[in-house]
Amino acid sequence: MQRLLSSNHEFRKTFSTISLTGEDIPPRSTTRPAGKPKFVKFLAGDNGEGMPETFFEDPRTFKPKPGPHGQIQTWGIFPYHDDNIWDFDGIQMMYRTIAHQFSYDNRGGKPWPEKQFMDVLKDRKREQLSKLDLADLDKKDIAIKIHLKHDANGDPRIWRRVRLSAGMKIGVFQDKVLSPVLNWVRNLHCYTFTDLRDGAVFGPEDANGTDIMHINQVGYDYLPDDKYMLAHLFSKVGDTFAHLYDYGDKWYHEIEIDKIFPLEESYGRVQILDGKGMCPGENMRGSYKYQDFLMAYNTDSYTEQKDAKFLISPNYKGFGKPPSLFDIDAFDIGQANERLTAALSSPNSVRAGMKAFTMPIDPRAPDSRLGKLKKGQSIQREWDHESHGYWQEIMSNTKDKRSQSACAACGKPGGQDLKTCGGCRAILYCSAEHQKVHWKDVHKTQCSRKYLKK
Repeated sequence: MQRLLSSNHEFRKTFSTISLTGEDIPPRSTTRPAGKPKFVKFLAGDNGEGMPETFFEDPRTFKPKPGPHGQIQTWGIFPYHDDNIWDFDGIQMMYRTIAHQFSYDNRGGKPWPEKQFMDVLKDRKREQLSKLDLADLDKKDIAIKIHLKHDANGDPRIWRRVRLSAGMKIGVFQDKVLSPVLNWVRNLHCYTFTDLRDGAVFGPEDANGTDIMHINQVGYDYLPDDKYMLAHLFSKVGDTFAHLYDYGDKWYHEIEIDKIFPLEESYGRVQILDGKGMCPGENMRGSYKYQDFLMAYNTDSYTEQKDAKFLISPNYKGFGKPPSLFDIDAFDIGQANERLTAALSSPNSVRAGMKAFTMPIDPRAPDSRLGKLKKGQSIQREWDHESHGYWQEIMSNTKDKRSQSACAACGKPGGQDLKTCGGCRAILYCSAEHQKVHWKDVHKTQCSRKYLKK
């Protein structure tokens, strides 16, 4: 759970993330919550300084308090700002990690107090979900509206409406629907989804994105999102759940249930219904900084320098249009459908080998961050000679687990009923009809050249 800050690079990145440098950096706090912890155990030399007060409570009976909007964020661990976003002290978290990183979890030692607390909360949520009766909600289609929070003027300026099955796994939704529909880069940054009814957090298991070092700022820990469905995050029309993208920059999204279709009208196909606004550029420093950018964009005279902030971002590398045609309020549904089709037609992203930019001293040297490859995995590198480095990611060349996938043609989650492509055996279909259509429109160029002659 706690991540080691083992280099000056990580130290500087932590400070830049929260926009503090030099003399602005506050001293290490020597204060701690009053009283003794009711459940967690400390090692000698740790009195809980820099730790949220919540961890001094008993997780077996802990009841999270809602924020100003009646929603519970990040397990209810942190206090709230007026805009309902949780309030954390990243600097004191960092000091705490530095002070105790060689004590807890070192050579089989006691786990961090924060982990002791979170393990109980996760077990309580698992038990609740195991007893939950979804009443066929997971078999029904839903229409959702995804919008980026903290847009200029307080109105959603960037939003998408999508129809899909509530039975889709949360991780598949993020990887193969939400990311391409919005135009975030698949598998580049870590993320979470939050059930705003009780604050339970879900996220990618074994994720190793560069921003994972900030996990404490977004809830410390989460349940694996490939084990649970969208239907576990809501119960009725009007419910909302939260999506946080990029633990460092922090892009806040809210997803509202617009409609739940009757069972007899539900067919599981993913459809982009409507939308507005271009996705922000990756690494544009999060929702709050982007709000400032939008305000400046609205008031200043047109300059191509503004557009350059977008067009140099990884998610606009293939924009393919001159800057003069750049329109921050436009939404190209055709391009969004192309990205969606490509995502559904590919295996799930490998969270243990997330995309990262590397500037190697020796390009032939192995990357210790990636670890040992599993069967059917390979390393993909895309060189960027202007930046003197390459983008690197572990890719899967085998089919997904049926319980954690969706039809490559329509996006319907079919579980054990999904059938494997007989050629590449890397993607799955909900029906023979969809396989035939997808073969003609998409998969023939992906599969046949390699496998048809066998």
